[in-house]
Amino acid sequence: MLSTRAQILAAARRLFVQQGYQHTSIREIAEQLGMTKTAVLYHFPAKADILAAVAEPFLDDMAASLAAVTSREEVFEAVVDVFLRHRSLLRENVMHDLALLTQAPTVHRFTELMFEANRLAAGPAPTLRDRVRAAQAIAALSDPVVAYADEPVDELRKEVLRGVARLYAED
Repeated sequence: MLSTRAQILAAARRLFVQQGYQHTSIREIAEQLGMTKTAVLYHFPAKADILAAVAEPFLDDMAASLAAVTSREEVFEAVVDVFLRHRSLLRENVMHDLALLTQAPTVHRFTELMFEANRLAAGPAPTLRDRVRAAQAIAALSDPVVAYADEPVDELRKEVLRGVARLYAED
C-alpha cells in the first residue's frame, strides 16, 4: 500500500498529465483520493510543492549520475540514461510545467544540473567551440527521448548517442 504522500503524488501526476498543472486544483487531487483539501495541504503546503516532489526523483538521479562521470562520453551517456529512465515524466510534459515556477528551487536545480552537464562535457579549459558543442550535445539528448519515448530503450539510446557523436566528428 502506498503512503498517503505517494498516493497524492500519483493522483497529482495523473491530473497534471490529463489537464495540465495550471488547470489542476488541490481540491481535484483530494477528490481523486477521497480525502479533504486540508489533508493534501498537510503533506504539501502548496501545489508547487507537489510539482517539485513529482520532479525530485528525476533531479536526484541526474545529480547522482553527473557526480559519477569522468569523461565527456560518460556525461552524454549519463544524461541520456537519466532521460530514458524518466522518459514518462519528460513525455508527459510535467517538466515543461516546471517552467511555470521560474522562481522555484526545482527549476533552479534543474538549470544548475544542465549547466554542470555542459561544463563537464566541455572539458577542462574549454574554448568557445568546446562550450558550444557541449551545449548542443546536451540539448540534443532530451528531445529524441521525449519524441520517441515508446521506442525500444536500447535502440533509442544507441541512436541518440550516435547523433551526439556526430557533433564531435572531425570537420
